[in-house]
Amino acid sequence: MSGRRGSSQDTSTLDTRHRSGPGASPPGASVSRIGFADRATISEITKFDPPRAWTVKSIDGPVRAQVQVTVDPLGAQRSRLSIAIDFEGHGFGRVIVALFVVREARREMPDNLAKLGQRMLASADG
Repeated sequence: MSGRRGSSQDTSTLDTRHRSGPGASPPGASVSRIGFADRATISEITKFDPPRAWTVKSIDGPVRAQVQVTVDPLGAQRSRLSIAIDFEGHGFGRVIVALFVVREARREMPDNLAKLGQRMLASADG
């Protein structure tokens, strides 16, 4: 398990306007924390099957993430959210992934998921 760290990507903007071909989007920028620095990365949507699934993949930089999200309905009022995240290092990014990124992502993911849950509950109440 790994995790993309500090992403500023707003998934509410994932819609058909972002697609340029079958299941892909034109590249878009986001900011991620890699090690101790914020870095702009270019990502593209490689799968888009709303509201059930989407995949976003980094296409530049020393550390590239692929994030797969699936939403499985569990009834009228509940769903299971699954997030699979993988990293690929390029150049010195190989060392960064091995030494820092995966470990930090594992450490940060529970807090990130708790915040996501709070946002989802707040939007359902509001």
